[in-house]
Amino acid sequence: MLKVRFLGAETSFFPAVRERRRGPGLFRVKAGLTIRTRLILLASAALVVLIATNAYLTRTLGENSAGMVEAAGLLTGIEQADSARIAFGEVRYWMTDLAVSQLTLSERKAAAARARMERHLDKLAPWNPERIAAVRSELAQFDEFAAKAVDQYTNDRRVVGNSLLAQARRHSMAVDQLLESIVGDLTGEALAARERVVAEAAAATRLSRIVVSAAVLVGALLTVLLLRSIVVPLHRLVVAMDGLNAGNVDVPIPEAGADEIGAVARTLAKFRDTLTEERRRERELRAAHDELKAAQASLIQAEKMASLGQLTAGIAHEIKNPLNFVNNFASLSVELLDELKAAARPAIAALGEDKRADVDEVVEMLTSNLQKIAEHGRRADGIVKSMLEHSRGGTGERRRVDLNGLIEEALNLAYHGARAQDQSFNITLERNLDRAITLIELVPQDVTRVVLNLFGNGFYAANKRRKETNDPQFKPSLKVTTRDLGEAVEIRVRDNGTGIPPELRDRLFQPFFTTKPTGEGTGLGLSISWDIVTQQHGGTIAVDSEVGEFTEFTIRLPRSRQSQPSGMTA
Repeated sequence: MLKVRFLGAETSFFPAVRERRRGPGLFRVKAGLTIRTRLILLASAALVVLIATNAYLTRTLGENSAGMVEAAGLLTGIEQADSARIAFGEVRYWMTDLAVSQLTLSERKAAAARARMERHLDKLAPWNPERIAAVRSELAQFDEFAAKAVDQYTNDRRVVGNSLLAQARRHSMAVDQLLESIVGDLTGEALAARERVVAEAAAATRLSRIVVSAAVLVGALLTVLLLRSIVVPLHRLVVAMDGLNAGNVDVPIPEAGADEIGAVARTLAKFRDTLTEERRRERELRAAHDELKAAQASLIQAEKMASLGQLTAGIAHEIKNPLNFVNNFASLSVELLDELKAAARPAIAALGEDKRADVDEVVEMLTSNLQKIAEHGRRADGIVKSMLEHSRGGTGERRRVDLNGLIEEALNLAYHGARAQDQSFNITLERNLDRAITLIELVPQDVTRVVLNLFGNGFYAANKRRKETNDPQFKPSLKVTTRDLGEAVEIRVRDNGTGIPPELRDRLFQPFFTTKPTGEGTGLGLSISWDIVTQQHGGTIAVDSEVGEFTEFTIRLPRSRQSQPSGMTA
């Protein structure tokens, strides 16, 4: 029963299930029986625990009974084995007596003892058929030689009878040994079964105590949870009412369940939703305004980046002209110095040794300086060209090409280019090209530029690892794989080089970032590759690497160009 009053005013939360009681502002709430259902469930849970405990104890007692039955069976087997030994002793005695006395009574006694022994062996056969069969085999041999000995004694050939009787005695000893071993094994198994039953009984006793204790704890826990499921929502409901009375529309309201507390919570939630509707609309308007500002900022940033690309292209063009003059005049000055040295050689030879050494030193220094100017000028020219390519973006013509042929041609070009720069360079090239790939539409010049850059990086990393490890067993290798994915094609370039640390992978595709030493890379190759793959072709480029083991780049190009670039993953 729940009574509710707001500031002295009567408020009905359950118009469909209420009846008026006497007294101002009091209502009797007829709710569902959900709380009582909880109590029923608690009692049912306790009953289930008791039933489960009894079932477990019953099963455990049954298992112990089965173990005791097994032990009893083994004891019966021991009794049968002992009886078989006694019966065989009688067989042996009466057969020996028959051989000596030739009495019919001895023969009948031996046959009866043999029949008893067979009955005992039949009862032992299910335990171990092979060993019982061995006993019967030895017993048959004993019978055979004993019967022959009797015949020889009957014919008064005692020497032969004694020999046959000795052979029968050997088989009788074998039968005794087999029966003795059977008794020993059955005794061991019986002792083991007894110990196992005792151990299982002790374990069952301990576990039954644990189960009973756990059942008590579970019952106590369920009781606490049941009380908490009633008391805690009531407390939250009171807090929510106090908050609404204070004008706080953000006060949390308990989740509405199927019980009386849930009905009150639903009514309070509707009341709160009515008060917060205007605030929600205000938040939506504010969110829309924020999204509009974010879109505006994105457009401004895009315009800035476009302007930056144009500015970069303009600066690069302006730098390239004077840079060409620097490179050309540096090379020309080296040639002029060579001519000056050749023309002034007689005059220099006429100078003193010290003066001649000073002149030669100055000339060599000028030549070295000019060569360094030319070298760094060429490097600056390469950077400027890369900047121009990066700012230009892809503008080539898209056409349908054979992807495998394009990769094969680029791989050969990259390999021979690396060999031309370093005659000692060597690497194992592995090709796993999917011949089922059909023609795909792309810009062949730009995709060739991408794979050439990846091949070059792979060559560099594998060769660097070879130089750093100095391991004759290490063989640089680069593997290229293509796969047809249906709506897209996949290119994988994997090398066994030095690898890329995890902290550097997120920066690989940033312009001017490079993992190579100063002077060996411009830092624009992967940035240009990322633009070509993602923005021009709508694909993805991902990198996976383990330091000191491998680096693998994965490119996926859709057969139909996507409207949005897919980006980069690592």
